[in-house]
Amino acid sequence: MRRPAPAPGREAGGALDAGSSVGGAPASAAPFAGDLALVALAKAAVSALVLALGFRAVSDDDFARVVLAQAWAHAPRLDPTGTSWLPVPFWLNGAIFRVLESVFAPSLEVARAVAFALGVASAALVYISARWITGDRRAALAGALVAGAFPWSACLGVATVPELPTAALSLFAVASLATPPAGPAPPAGRALLGALALVLATLSRYEPWPVAVAFAAMALLAAARLGQGRAAQAKLALAALVALAGPAAWIAWNRVAHGEALHFLARVAAYRSAVSPGGDGTLLRLFAYPAAMVREEPELFLAPLALALVAWGARRGAVRGEGAVRGEEARTPGRPFPPLLRAALPYALPGAVAAFQIAALSLALVRDGAPTHHPERATLLALLLLALAVGDLTARAFRGASTGARRALGGALLVVLCVGIFFRPHLRREHFNPRTDEVAIGRAAAELTPPSAPVLVEVVDYGHLAALAALGRPGSAHPDRSIDPRDPPARSSFDDPASLARRAAEVGAAYLIGRVRPPVTALAGPPLATRGAWGLWAAPAPTGGAPPAAPEERAPGAAPSAEAAP
Repeated sequence: MRRPAPAPGREAGGALDAGSSVGGAPASAAPFAGDLALVALAKAAVSALVLALGFRAVSDDDFARVVLAQAWAHAPRLDPTGTSWLPVPFWLNGAIFRVLESVFAPSLEVARAVAFALGVASAALVYISARWITGDRRAALAGALVAGAFPWSACLGVATVPELPTAALSLFAVASLATPPAGPAPPAGRALLGALALVLATLSRYEPWPVAVAFAAMALLAAARLGQGRAAQAKLALAALVALAGPAAWIAWNRVAHGEALHFLARVAAYRSAVSPGGDGTLLRLFAYPAAMVREEPELFLAPLALALVAWGARRGAVRGEGAVRGEEARTPGRPFPPLLRAALPYALPGAVAAFQIAALSLALVRDGAPTHHPERATLLALLLLALAVGDLTARAFRGASTGARRALGGALLVVLCVGIFFRPHLRREHFNPRTDEVAIGRAAAELTPPSAPVLVEVVDYGHLAALAALGRPGSAHPDRSIDPRDPPARSSFDDPASLARRAAEVGAAYLIGRVRPPVTALAGPPLATRGAWGLWAAPAPTGGAPPAAPEERAPGAAPSAEAAP
């Protein structure tokens, strides 16, 4: 974890010191900045490729978060949703919307641009973390490039959800306490940076909460070690307290705002119970997170196996006298494949923290207190660590192996990629509809209707959130019903003309967004615009010429009906 007594003068060093390069020499600023720029550019290229391939969203949560951030920008408040969703992502996106509102409307496009930038920033944090963990420039660079490119990292780098930045902040925090193999111990001030990163992470998602507990324990243990100066001990103790500040503040807020400190857990459990009353068995829930990791990122698990098999084959051949290659003895005497076990040791402590996190999440899942879908997203810290290790060890293997072993390793990794490409579509459990038509009709409505005109939006499923996000008017858009599984079932007002007329009058709707169907056209006539199966109509005046009812009162920051997961 930490070695006792940093070298004199080390504590005065910069807390963001990248660590040591190969051989333990201090890393100069120029190569560090160049590597950081390369990682950022590579991540930007991966993100651009993902967008070019048509990816736009992981789930309807992406659009729900944009709608809530737009609502916060329209009317800021301390707790943006009043639900179990944590506030930092809404504060950040909502603040950017407010800052840019004189130039850009708070649109879905702005939210996606912010997500793109956060993805690149996350890649930079991952690289810094890798430098702190390994102390090796080339190892960190190789690992960070792989960590920025595996499929879930690539997709979450452009999605409007906070999982990738949260995992990168968590990794940064854990790495701030790591001592690289060549030493020396990191400065205590670095732990304070890690603790501040955990404040942001724990107020963005719940899965970093176990990481904060582990971080606090490690910081206190480091402070108790002999040889630490008083200033270092004070910084480490303070870092332990700061790391727990996010969860403590959220629990206290729930006690004040809802009368129950763990109100958020009760809400999540109620949602999960409503979505799947029977649920999975205890054993399935206990192993849901590890199974999701293997199912969603098989290449990251097959690559270490390929390395081990090639190493075993190369060394077995060397014993029989078949692995020696002429001209290489001077470079790798008696070693057709470099020893990698020692190189993997720096990942042991961060890996233990990630394992503790997954164990805690698994226990929470058994008790209905974990996110309700996409468990692989909650394990992103472990996946990032695994990607760092795979990139690092693979690069070391190619550098130190004999020519024959390199060829074998290249072939084995090619097989791994092919197996992943072939089996991945069969392993995925969920394939998301990107809501192209809903987004398109929302954009059309934003262009064709006055900014303050009330709009009634048909709720078929949670796809209406895509239309709301593209419309970008949190104060004047009204879903026609709730489909929250915790609420009593409600029939859509768009199912018959009379119900639609009543509902439009209730909210004072000037326009309607819904599917092009006879009940709507019977009331409102031909649509002003159509996008796929969806249309936009001018709402007819109330029967008899009576003035429309006052618009329905709704809290500006009220959460959409799709509170799918914390």
